Amino acid sequence: MILKNKKDKNRKFLHCTLLPKNRRGDKILSAYWFAVLLIVAAGIFAMVYVYYGVPYDVRNVEGHLLINAVADCISYSGRISSGIVSSGKFIQNANFLNQCHLIFNSSEWKDEQYYTEVNFYKIEDINTPLLTIKKGNNNWISQCEIQKTEKKETLVQCSNEIFYSLDDKNNQYLIKILGVVRKSEKNVKM
Repeated sequence: MILKNKKDKNRKFLHCTLLPKNRRGDKILSAYWFAVLLIVAAGIFAMVYVYYGVPYDVRNVEGHLLINAVADCISYSGRISSGIVSSGKFIQNANFLNQCHLIFNSSEWKDEQYYTEVNFYKIEDINTPLLTIKKGNNNWISQCEIQKTEKKETLVQCSNEIFYSLDDKNNQYLIKILGVVRKSEKNVKM
């Protein structure tokens, strides 16, 4: 039924439409809305599950951060620290972790979860290290050898870096740093 107001010709027509309610169309429309809401809810649930469901393995990044912290401590701006090399000679009792403020012990873990090893080589002889500084839990080194042949998520993550540096007498050294991070209970889905 359509009602029209034709009293005033200068005014636009006033249209009022009175249609009977279509109950079947409303039911079909509500079923589609329910399906759309269900799809949106399932999508939100899936995104939250993917984001929080599986831990991210950040041990490799943490190993590189450890190596960078050690490298900055022993060689800053291309010069080896005077606490390690003085007058062209290595100080054998160099305890660089106290100088670097690196703490490997944590009350959260019963074992140390980190290990680092720094080897200094002369440029002429890169097979025999002049000085080796080690700190941390050295039980993880054997797992680094296994990781070279096959990758296993439950083993430690090992990172290596090599760079050159000079001492106070401009002698050149090759420095190799190994950083090992375990922490597999928090970073790997068992």
